[in-house]
Amino acid sequence: MDISGYVLLAIALIDGLLFGLAIKKGIVSAILLIIAFVLAGYAGLAFIPKISLSKIYSYATKFIFDNISKAPGLVSLGHVGAITIVTVLFLVGLGLGIWKG
Repeated sequence: MDISGYVLLAIALIDGLLFGLAIKKGIVSAILLIIAFVLAGYAGLAFIPKISLSKIYSYATKFIFDNISKAPGLVSLGHVGAITIVTVLFLVGLGLGIWKG
């Protein structure tokens, strides 16, 4: 019995939950990160990585398009059904994470 489809659905829900928790705590983290960069710059230890948005976007789209074709085989609902159920479970987890975080 292949359980990889169920694992995918569970991971989508858990991933949404973790993203929700991170978003809830993200504002405080961002403020502390800015303060840390300012203090590190004042001490002469500034390290701001050279990351461009175009690189991140390129990597994310490549990753999504490389792996999107695997979803219908894992969840036997067809292409649109598999993407929809994974998205819905992610959004439910996201809502729970924001609400309960």
